Order: sequence, then C-alpha cells, then structure tokens
Amino acid sequence: MANITIYKVEPYNSKYYRIFSGVYNDFKNNAATDYNFELSPLEYDKFIKSVEKGLLNCLILFEDNIPTGFLAYTTVISESLELNIIHCIGTENLNAKRKLLLEKFIEQNKLLMRSKVVTYPMLGKQSSFVADIARFGFKTVNTSVMVFNLSDISAINKTKEMYVPELEKEYSITNWQTIYSKDVAEVIHQAFKDSSDALFDSRFKSLNGAKDILEKITNNVYGQFLPGITKVLLYKKRPIGVCFANLTNEEIANVPIVAILKKHRHKGFGKILLKHLVDSLLTSSISGGWGLKELNASCDSDNIAAVNMYTTNGFTESYSYPQAYHSALLQ
Repeated sequence: MANITIYKVEPYNSKYYRIFSGVYNDFKNNAATDYNFELSPLEYDKFIKSVEKGLLNCLILFEDNIPTGFLAYTTVISESLELNIIHCIGTENLNAKRKLLLEKFIEQNKLLMRSKVVTYPMLGKQSSFVADIARFGFKTVNTSVMVFNLSDISAINKTKEMYVPELEKEYSITNWQTIYSKDVAEVIHQAFKDSSDALFDSRFKSLNGAKDILEKITNNVYGQFLPGITKVLLYKKRPIGVCFANLTNEEIANVPIVAILKKHRHKGFGKILLKHLVDSLLTSSISGGWGLKELNASCDSDNIAAVNMYTTNGFTESYSYPQAYHSALLQ
C-alpha cells in the first residue's frame, strides 16, 4: 500500500520554534538567488520576535508533522494586506504546497480581504505560481526593476550627456524641504490615484494615504531618506513634481517615487528631475565616499513613458516580476 503524505498548515506557535528554524534558514540562505532579495532577511530569532510581537504573521506547512514551507505576511507597513513570501523546500509538488499555504492565508484573512487589498510581489521563482494564484482571484501587473550601475562609465556618460532643455519661466528645481510636504502629498495622490500602482497600494487613492506614503519615505521606514538628493519641481514656487531618493543599504540607493502633476506632464520633467537626482547622487557618493554600487527603481513594465524616463538616464532593466494583487472591490 502506497504511503499517503498528510499535509496541514498552522500559524506559528512557540512549540514549533526549534523544528521550524531549518525551513526559515533554507529561505534565508537562498533569498538572493531564488527571490532576488536585495537585503538579507532577518536572522531567525529576529523573525520569530517580529511574529511574536505581531509585526509579521507566519503560516507553516507540515508534511507528516515535519515543517517544509511557510508563508509570511503583514498588515503593519501599509493599508494593504502584504503577502511577503511563500517558500517551500524542494521542487516536488511545489505549486500544490503553495496553494495549501495560500488557502490557509485566505481562510484566516477572509474578513480583512473584504476591505483590504492583498499585495504579493512574486519575486524570483515565485513567478511560476502565477497561473495558480489567478484561480484565487488574483490579478498581476508586470513590474520592471531598473538599475543604474554607478561603476558603469557608459551609463554615467549617458546621463551626463543627456540633453536638458532650459526650464520654462516660473519652473525651477530644488532639493527637498519639509515645508513642501503638504503640496507633495497632493502631487503623489493626483499622480498615482488612477495608476496601476494604486491597484496594489490603495493608499495612492486618497490624500491621507499619500500622506502616509510620504511620511514613511521621509521618516526612513523604506530606507534612509536622502533629502539633499531628492529633487522637487516648483512652478511659481509651489511643488508640482518630486523625485525621491533613499538608501536601501550601504551599496544600494533607490528611487521610490517619481511624480508629476498631470497638467504639467509631457514636458520631460520626469527625465529632468531624475537626471538632477542621478547627478547629485554621483557627486555625493564620490565626495562622501559612500561606496554605492547601484541606484534602482521599479515601474510598471507597460508604462512606456516611465521605462523610457529611466533608460534615457542610463538605467537598464535588471529583471521583472509579476506584482499580484487581490481586491474584493474589483471582483
């Protein structure tokens, strides 16, 4: 008689502390190669403490009472229900195991899912789960990760030689100041409320949500904010565009948002803001001895204008991934 494997999925419990560590560390050791993680995941004990404090939630897959996979998610960072990772050891019946974890996730969060968008960046080999996740009502937007290699002379020359027309009268570019916060929140809201980004981050749809995004950027939640590198476009001395910069770690800088008010678009301001940011970053990195290796950003792969804005400034696409989202309001 053939052996039958018994599967079950349960929330993390302290009684699983020892036996779960091997699964988590398998994920941690392969996070860069399998999932394109820029930062090393939390050490096991820090991850467990985050779960115990309610900052993260963790569901564990068991095969015959042996942990072989997990799903981690959070509701703390944004208004969305953020599914961070689905990881299983090995490749046998991989999508079937992912489905078991996802089914438990949906069961546990069915009430929250009525009012919150679920967002899930399917990085790396998780992209092979797209067809299956669609059966649960998830949709996807293809996202490109654009990278400016700070040691690539051709990329540096491309942005330095980029033609920048003289700004029209009453337009100017300056560095970030806190006094711009109110107007910039409005810029972010108006620029992104109807974009694909709003499908998986509902904060863009409201002014208060945009304020939350802005506060998290400037208060170092998404990385170390760089006010001296961040560029603001002014029209009659009021902000109508912004290009943010922060540090992900000692080697990587990031552009989390480029936003221009719609009535000021189609004048190349996004490209110009990004060029000013790249020039400032290169100067500061060299003079300050920062040791940066790259500047990166993410954008909708189908947003030709956004992709062109980055490639014109010397960025190239490093990789792309499906950004999955689920919203009961869109069903």
